[in-house]
This record gives sequence, C-alpha cells and structure tokens, in this order.
Amino acid sequence: MLSKIYKQILIVVILSIASLAVLFYGFAVDEEGWDDFALLLVLADVIAGIRLIFEYRQHDKLLKQLQVMTANIVDHHPAVPLFVEPDNPLKGVADQLNELQSRQQDEGKSIRNSNAELITILSSLPVGVMVIDSGHDVIFANHKMSVMLGRDILTQVHPYTQDVRNYQLLSLIENVYTSHKSQQEEIQSVGASSVTWDTSVVFNRIDNDFHILVIMYDISDIINVKQMQIDFLRNASHELKTPITAISGFTKTLLDGAMNDKKSLVEFLKIIDQQSDQLASLVQDVLTISHIQNGTNYDYKPLPLHDFINSELQSYKSMTAGNNVSINNKIPEHVEVIADTTTLTRILRNLVSNAVKYNRPNGEVNIEYSDNDSFWQLHVSDTGIGIAQKDLSRLFERFYRADDSRTKQKVSGTGLGLSIVKEMVDAIGGRIDVKSQRGVGSTFTVNFPIVKNDDQKANE
Repeated sequence: MLSKIYKQILIVVILSIASLAVLFYGFAVDEEGWDDFALLLVLADVIAGIRLIFEYRQHDKLLKQLQVMTANIVDHHPAVPLFVEPDNPLKGVADQLNELQSRQQDEGKSIRNSNAELITILSSLPVGVMVIDSGHDVIFANHKMSVMLGRDILTQVHPYTQDVRNYQLLSLIENVYTSHKSQQEEIQSVGASSVTWDTSVVFNRIDNDFHILVIMYDISDIINVKQMQIDFLRNASHELKTPITAISGFTKTLLDGAMNDKKSLVEFLKIIDQQSDQLASLVQDVLTISHIQNGTNYDYKPLPLHDFINSELQSYKSMTAGNNVSINNKIPEHVEVIADTTTLTRILRNLVSNAVKYNRPNGEVNIEYSDNDSFWQLHVSDTGIGIAQKDLSRLFERFYRADDSRTKQKVSGTGLGLSIVKEMVDAIGGRIDVKSQRGVGSTFTVNFPIVKNDDQKANE
C-alpha cells in the first residue's frame, strides 16, 4: 500500500506540473485548445488526489487497527482477527498478529483450565492450604483450611490475621516473614478438643516478590495411635507381670520346702493354676486383637438365632449356678439372621460372661432381638452393679476397667474383653452401644449390618 501511495503522490505531482506547463504554454502561444487540454489535466490531477486521500485514509485505518490489536495482545485482552487484502504490504504483519493472538488465547485458556484443576485438587485435599502474599494478605485458602481454623475464609484478598488466631501458628508465620526461610513445627489447637497439626510454612520467592505457603496436616490420629501403642505395651507388661510374678513366687516357695506341707501345696498349686489361666487368657486376647487387625474372612450363613443362643448358653451353666444368676433367652423362635458364626460367638460370649460376672446374686441376664432396615440388634442386659457415667466413654479401651473392678478386684479378667468386642463389631461394619445405671444394671446393644443374599453369595 505504501508503494501505491508513493505512486499516487508521484502521479499527482506530475499531473500538477503538466497542468501548469500546458497553461503557461497556452498563454504563450495564444492558441485555442490548450486551455481545454490543461483543464483535462487539472481534472485528472484532482481525481488522482482524491484517490490518494482515500488510499491514505485506508492505510491509516489499517495502522490504527494494527495498533489496537497489538495493545490488546500486550494487555492480554481478546481482539477481533484482522483481515487484509493479499496485495497489501501489511498483510504479513496482520497475519502474524492474528497468529500471536490465537496462540495467546489458547495458552490463556490452557492456563485457566490448569488453574481451575489445581484449585479443585487443592480444595479436595485432606490438607489445609493457604497462600499469603508479601503484603500479609490471603490470596487463596482451601476448604480444609477453613475447617481446621474453624472459620469461613473469605475469597476476597484480606489480612491473614483475620483467619489465624492460634498464637503458635501466628508466630511461625511471622518468623518466616522475618527470616525468609521455610519452617516446620507441630501446632497444638486451642479448643474443646485437642488437635495437633503438622505445619509447614514455605517461603516461595517469585522474581522480585514472594509468597508464603502454609500447609497443615492433622496428625492427631497418628499421635493417638502412638500413644495407644505405648499405653498398650505398658498395660500389657503390667498385666503380664502380675500372673508371672505370682507363678514364679509360689513355685519358688514350693521348691524351698513348702511342697512338703500338703495343705500349702494344694493351696499354692491352685493359685498357680489360676494365674496360669489368667496368663493364657491374656495371651489369647492379645492374639485375637492381632487377628482382627490383620483382617479376616467371614463366612455368612443363615442362622436360627434362638436355637443358636440356647446352644451357646449351655456352657454357662456352671458359671450361672455359682453366681446364682439366671439367663433368659427372649429371642423369638422364628428369627433367622445371616451372620458369621465365629464372630457372633465371640461377641456373645464376651457380653454374656461380663453380664454374669458383674451381676448381683439372684440377678438376671436377658438376651433380646430387634431390627430395622439396615441392622439387626442383639441386646444383652443385666441387673448387675452398673457402670458409672464417667467410665462409659472409656469402657471399650484396652485394659481399662471401671474403678470398682480394678481397685477391689471383685472380678478377674484381662481388661481386653470389651475392646475385642468393639474391634470385632467395627470390623464387620456394625456398632455397639451401652446404657447403664449404677445399682440398676447395664444393657449392651450390638448393631449387626443386615447381609443380603447377594452379599452372602459374593462372600462365598
């Protein structure tokens, strides 16, 4: 277009010069016809000038469009593609800008999609994430962080001190701002329940600026499991020490000469036998817990519950007779359930054994049945000493015993029976509840999930 404009300018100049030359020549020779010829040249010059002006305006318009398009590309704003005639010298520039604009839009769309995916991933993580800029303002926080801090975090930019109220966490973040170095620390929450967060505050430099990334992970369960393991080993060692010490002590006493006294011999042997049974029970209970935690296969079969309970209660005749306790099977004879016999037997024996041992003289143990859409329930209730309210929340902890049974030693046991029941019930997807009143009795309710025929076939 520029070459065409230059040509048009040259033509206008030539025509102007020619028109002037013809006019001067016509005046000089004073002949007719030269005036008309000069007028034609002037008319041609005007037409060429008008065309020049039109092409210049087209060229100027195209330049302005190219400038606008370039500015939009620089500012990352969408721009309409620019179409130029093939013979236009600026067509190459326009095509390159169109290509650049198209690539920029594609890359922008890809970045937006990646950001959306990243935000979705961060929002669904079980880890609290918060990004704070160099101005101490929160620019991103996922939902888990809101849950951990116990506050609704605004999506608008705002100071992080509006959300973070924990003194330890505030100090940790401020230390990173001051030192410009990443730090990690375990943070304790202050609230109704004790929570421990493994917290990393990462200093992230970006060109001449920086961001602070706060990552928090709830490790309360891990700490609790470690503490449970420590408590288990300590309690197991204590429980093992008692029978082992008794067996060792009475054996040495017998070997030192007490075996010659028949009365002492019989008495000490009975104690050794009793402590041996206690030790064997403890070891068996520990092995049972290990077996449950390692997983097991269940053999679900239809079971007439009333007859099954009756057959199991035969083994408690001597125990009930010694304690003057009666056991009543109140389950209707027509009730049939689909259950794993081994699991049901272990649960029933633990609950019935406790109901008998912790009962009062001439007391009763009642076994009942109920169901709903999702579970069938086995209720084992007694008329015994009951359980204090302060002990109910810890009743299923390993080696835990209510104060009366531990201090006065009214009832012998390993302290693992109810914890075994709880783990068995949890393993099959059930639930166990207890209601008790001191001096009145206790009722344990085990909710067994109802197994459909399809589930039973799949298990087989």
